[in-house]
Amino acid sequence: MNKKWLIPIFGLLLLTGVVLGGVLLISHPSVWNPMHQKVMEKDFKERQKLGDRVTDILFDDAKKISGGLWNDNPYSEISSSLKFKRMNEKEIYHYEDVRGLLTAAKWVSVIALLLAVIGFFMVGWRKVWNASIASFVSLGAVAGVWMLIYWRGLFRALHWVIFQDDSWILPNKSYSLGLFPHKVWQTAGGMIAAYVLIILALGVIIQKLTKRV
Repeated sequence: MNKKWLIPIFGLLLLTGVVLGGVLLISHPSVWNPMHQKVMEKDFKERQKLGDRVTDILFDDAKKISGGLWNDNPYSEISSSLKFKRMNEKEIYHYEDVRGLLTAAKWVSVIALLLAVIGFFMVGWRKVWNASIASFVSLGAVAGVWMLIYWRGLFRALHWVIFQDDSWILPNKSYSLGLFPHKVWQTAGGMIAAYVLIILALGVIIQKLTKRV
């Protein structure tokens, strides 16, 4: 039986697992907090005119909000614990929604990677890996051009696909919009892409090394 048609499917499954793994890694507090501080430190310091400890307070609030995605504390309680400003109801709902999506991403990534491993045995790991690279290059090219032309459009499109509604559109004066502006998400997206690229490149290196043996 010809199994060639399965190769791109297994390739997409592998890419899905790796991408979601990158999302989970970058969103974890141990990675997210240092990245966020580096990106936003200058902006927050410019707000020092509001008070001597504003920068520390803003970072502490940001850590509570992003860290809540990795624990079970209700976001209504997290909002009440914030020092500089409280979140509005739509923000609270949004973060509860994101927390659920991250939990789902853990399961989807594991299932996708397990199916990809099955593909390794069915059609060969090199073929699956190369198909995954082809998918990454194709999708990356489209996303890269879109990002360069209109980043906000890409950002909105991805959110519509993920959330399937407008629950992610927050009111203009929402606290989160100041704590996590577009440049934070651009940096996070770049880190996820770099992670995926490194993982896929390792597979290419292993292929070349094993051919020499």
